[in-house]
Amino acid sequence: MVKLQDADGFSFFDYNPVGALKITDESVQGELTAAFQTFQGSVADTLSLQGKYLLKLNESELNWVQAPDTIKNRIFVITNKNLEIEYYNVQAQQRLRYVFKKIN
Repeated sequence: MVKLQDADGFSFFDYNPVGALKITDESVQGELTAAFQTFQGSVADTLSLQGKYLLKLNESELNWVQAPDTIKNRIFVITNKNLEIEYYNVQAQQRLRYVFKKIN
């Protein structure tokens, strides 16, 4: 599930995003595309990752390291089967919350 919260605080959901991420001990790779029906029309978001990650549990952060950038995410839930993180896009003034479930 992916939740989009716009600059005005309205929330929109995609309960069936397309794609998958594979997170190993050393890297993250994959792509996830979500589509939302907002008041302004249809909005799509794609999370495409190919690189390393940095887990900072003491700061509740899971950061995607995508050279030359690092994308910071706030951790809400992290277990061996569930991961829920939130990313704030400053330019778009919106929050994206990703809810992942392990399938294997």
